[in-house]
Amino acid sequence: MSLPDDLARFLFLVPYVAQQRNGVTVRELQEILSVSRADLAKLLERVALVGAPDGSPDELVELYLEGERVHVALPQRFTRPPRFDVREMVALLAALGPLRENAPPSIAERADVLTDRIVELASERAAALGKTVGDQVRILSDGIERPEVLRTLEQALEQGVAIEAEYWTASRDSVGTRRIEPAGLLQVRGAWYLIAGDQKTFKVERFRAVALGDPMSETPDVDLEESRRRLEELDMPWGDTEIVLRGGEGQERRFRWGSGDAGLRRWVRAQRGRAEVTEPPEARAAMVAETRELLERYTAE
Repeated sequence: MSLPDDLARFLFLVPYVAQQRNGVTVRELQEILSVSRADLAKLLERVALVGAPDGSPDELVELYLEGERVHVALPQRFTRPPRFDVREMVALLAALGPLRENAPPSIAERADVLTDRIVELASERAAALGKTVGDQVRILSDGIERPEVLRTLEQALEQGVAIEAEYWTASRDSVGTRRIEPAGLLQVRGAWYLIAGDQKTFKVERFRAVALGDPMSETPDVDLEESRRRLEELDMPWGDTEIVLRGGEGQERRFRWGSGDAGLRRWVRAQRGRAEVTEPPEARAAMVAETRELLERYTAE
């Protein structure tokens, strides 16, 4: 037998024999590999101990003959789960933290399970810190979406069906019923949005009720990245709040804000006087009240 033939047989033998708790009979392997008993013995002798050149004995793959059965002993790294040190575990839990808190329910549930699994696989020192680290990782979110609404929207997207929804329209301060063909879910600046097949955008926290509807005739073809760009650039004509952003030489830009009120006020403060809330009156009044409260706090003697 040539070396390439030996290698091919070895790569077959290891996983095949390893799956059998009591090994595999010599006769069965002769038939599968189409080799004589003498050739099988030579193969086992040639690849009796295989592994990395710098590996220790417990890192070698061992094929051996015991009576009329062939067995395999795998290295510990093949049979033992990985153990994470403190830095590895903290990095993984930090990445999972936002998914546990602000992802759609199905993803959040999987992130919770994976978090527990990572802690189980951590070293003793790392495991002691595990839950603490996982519970301390948060991201800011202005959305107040209900999990059951997000779950139904997820199901509609997975199943390719429309939704029947009761949706609150802020500009009219009224709740209406509508059929929506969903194209995607996006999270922008801490709030979730449903992108419809007609490219309309619905803020998820404004859904009062959502139910699965009839199948869609075709999958909506919507550029979700373009929808995200519009949301991130605050270009939301359906938004309730008008903002004026002033630049140099008298330049100004007017746009409407469609995200959460807390996020709006944070953003306006970050513009250091360049941004002004102009309407509706209640949004402007809320901005004024918060600004006065901050001013009083920092000017109080």
